[in-house]
Amino acid sequence: MKYFALLAVFAAVATAIPVGFVEDEVGQQYVLVPVNREKRQATKLDISNTGVTLGHKGNIFDSNSHKLDGSAYATKNFGTRGLDQFGGRLDYAHKPSASNVFLGADQTRHFGTDVKAGAQYNFVHKKDFDVGVVGQYERHFGGPFGTGKPQGYVGLTATGRF
Repeated sequence: MKYFALLAVFAAVATAIPVGFVEDEVGQQYVLVPVNREKRQATKLDISNTGVTLGHKGNIFDSNSHKLDGSAYATKNFGTRGLDQFGGRLDYAHKPSASNVFLGADQTRHFGTDVKAGAQYNFVHKKDFDVGVVGQYERHFGGPFGTGKPQGYVGLTATGRF
């Protein structure tokens, strides 16, 4: 009886999957089977003797020219109430030029929030050579020492692949 039930389930699933047939110029027929492909997401749980960290990162959008990834995390130390630290980051990449932009923030309880943003723009992009400009901005807000001064830099970058 259980084999009959298993066969019935298999038959139901097999008939629910749409199947198409294609014929080439010679007359040979091929069966088209649908393929479902999912983007990888990564959830990570770290447990140590001091606390627990839960993080998740994954792809939000991906096309031929553009890609957007995101990540977030939260940390809880043992012996304290509430979350001790949490944050996140977004990364955008323009694939044809290999240029990218990021924006992130980290908040630590009783110590304030750190905000970062950066970008790299490649104005020369060849198969084995890139030349571009890079910049980053950082600032700390709140906490016992108050809001800090903004820090940043701009530079020129060149990358060669051999």
